[in-house]
Amino acid sequence: MRQILTFSRNEAAVRSPLHLDELVQEAARLVRVTLPPAIKLQVHVTPGTPTVLANATQVEQALVNLCTNAVLAMGGRKGSVHMTLTAATLDSPVCDRLGVRAGPYVAVRVQDSGAGMSAQTLARIFEPFFTTREVGQGTGLGLSVVHGIMQTHQGAIDVDSELGQGSTFTLYFPATDNTPATPAPEPLPTPVIKGAGRHVLYVDDDEALVFLIARVMRRKGFTVTTFTDPQQALEAVQAHPQSFDVLVTDYNMPGYSGLDLLRQVRQLRADLPVALASGYITPELEQQALLEGARALIYKPNDVGEFCETVQRLIDGGDAA
Repeated sequence: MRQILTFSRNEAAVRSPLHLDELVQEAARLVRVTLPPAIKLQVHVTPGTPTVLANATQVEQALVNLCTNAVLAMGGRKGSVHMTLTAATLDSPVCDRLGVRAGPYVAVRVQDSGAGMSAQTLARIFEPFFTTREVGQGTGLGLSVVHGIMQTHQGAIDVDSELGQGSTFTLYFPATDNTPATPAPEPLPTPVIKGAGRHVLYVDDDEALVFLIARVMRRKGFTVTTFTDPQQALEAVQAHPQSFDVLVTDYNMPGYSGLDLLRQVRQLRADLPVALASGYITPELEQQALLEGARALIYKPNDVGEFCETVQRLIDGGDAA
């Protein structure tokens, strides 16, 4: 019997000593690719900031997510996003509020000139699936994921915002005396490439999420084709049904269900492994996904690295959970 494959969050991401300046610059390069013309991204890196113990993929994911949220906060209006990297020393009052130890930290700050947030919104921003985006813009990875990433790094995320005054998010990473293994470490260490030559079709109406997942999967050696419109994805399969090795589709898209896409794709190619991604996995959805032929049910939002590992296991193991 085919089994449902879901994320396992039990294994901690591997962290190593590194400098965050390269990661900040890389995240800025990624964000600038999708920036609207009216919005400017400025980066300031203080030279000589301490080393931190970090997972490069997770840190880049957190930074790109914060910058993407900042851009969306502008609502299409002219504005600016500032990302800064500095050394910081947190004292007891601040540490008590953030739940971390006093001492030296490296701070990455993302500040926008957007609409800002009310006290009611601020109280909920780290809840899973909470979003202020309009219907059709998706929920993204969510600040809850960024919060979780900072917890795994024994750090903290702080936020300051007022309506009409923009928002400032600050990530605090504990400084360490450990030195990087190489004088100039790559921002994302090249993994053992298993995905080379394997083609992933990824469908989600959330452009920010599609952007993040596609970037990381390509770094892991996959060929990735993405669509925010499921009908266009279906047309791609119709045109080249044998060119894809796996389909990952969001379950709930405006006016369209991932199950609908699953059914239509399986009519074109019954042997194509299909994974369904959803933020609300119920026993009913699991049963329906099984009946429709899904080989994986992926919980979202989640860490992008874990997402890629799940897709890899699906391609390698087929029905194995």
